[in-house]
Amino acid sequence: MNASLLWFLPFGCQSLAMAVDEFGFHQRRGLPRLEWLGHALDTLAFLACLTCPLLLPPTSSNLGLFGVLAVFSCVLITKDEFMHQRLCTGGEHWLHALLFLLHPLVLIATAFLWVSLGAHPLAGIQAPPLALAMLWLQLLLVTGFLVYQLLFWACREDSAGQGSGIDNSLYETLGERWYSATDDPVALLRAESRLRTPWVISELRAHFRARNLSILDVACGGGFLANPLASEGYQVTGIDLSQGSLAVARQHDLSHDVNYLAMDARSLSFPDDHFDVVCMMDFLEHIEDRDAVLREAQRVLKPGGFFFFHTFNRTPLSGLVAIKGVQWFVRNTPRHMHIYALFLKPSELEALCARHQLQIEVLLGVRPRVFTQAFLQLLLTGRVSDSFQFAFTLSKSIGYCGRARKIS
Repeated sequence: MNASLLWFLPFGCQSLAMAVDEFGFHQRRGLPRLEWLGHALDTLAFLACLTCPLLLPPTSSNLGLFGVLAVFSCVLITKDEFMHQRLCTGGEHWLHALLFLLHPLVLIATAFLWVSLGAHPLAGIQAPPLALAMLWLQLLLVTGFLVYQLLFWACREDSAGQGSGIDNSLYETLGERWYSATDDPVALLRAESRLRTPWVISELRAHFRARNLSILDVACGGGFLANPLASEGYQVTGIDLSQGSLAVARQHDLSHDVNYLAMDARSLSFPDDHFDVVCMMDFLEHIEDRDAVLREAQRVLKPGGFFFFHTFNRTPLSGLVAIKGVQWFVRNTPRHMHIYALFLKPSELEALCARHQLQIEVLLGVRPRVFTQAFLQLLLTGRVSDSFQFAFTLSKSIGYCGRARKIS
């Protein structure tokens, strides 16, 4: 018998069934804490079984240890059925039954693959050249799934625990830290602006010849975008609900031309078709009533005018990097600075824009530069240096920015 085929068939079927269970049933109904922690424990027990073939030779005693771990893993995965009986539909129950059958088959196939790697009396099959690579692949995939389970459901639970609202009051007390702090997530905003602001300016230069463009910067914060745009000669208005942030933005306006106003983005006091450009950087993921905000932005934007934005995608990777990563590695990070449920998938933002006559024309992924001294310094010290950089990328799995045009 070909050991590769013996391993691949049950493992492939198990992986497919688990994907349907996790990304279909679980995503649809959500998981209470005890259930997702229990599923992570199942994966950890399965992982303990899979490490045996990579760390130990296939002797009789080691195979016996593997057998004990395998039996424990097969029994452990049934523990949640007491909870499942009141949470799951018939289809999910059927899928669980299928997984209960596949689980021991995968472990048996793994044992045969393990035995095929060494000269053992039980080895009645020829050692396949890819056996070791398959065992490593199996270990890496299961390890990745365990990390996903812990991070994704922890982020989702954080969102549920925070409720539907989000507290944006932290920006009110930053003061000069908007421009000086390295031990605060605001330093990441400065780093992002060093990437986005030149891009916005290059887009304006490429599509508009006039320098007297009227630009509205919504949720302008400390003026990271509004002030550089004013220095380029554009007529800029910056609005924010935070009086403290507006005060800092005014202090750092070298042009002294930005019109900073305290105003709610859901109810703008500007006439229709008033601005050539509207910008919303790091804002959409902080609000719930996005339809009202986009409706107002479209109203005050001239036909053919540009709408620039930056926000975060709702993916496990963005939850890991933008929420957990920032919490773990950047000092003075508020626990609920971001809420995962408020992150926007690109398709959702595209549909949102389309409802308000805004057609997305450019979409760019944004990610931190990780293989740099500044990134290593962040991990070791919790501080974001002025040399920390972000980069544009084809992948939009973390954050993304873009440009839309008002089509009517």
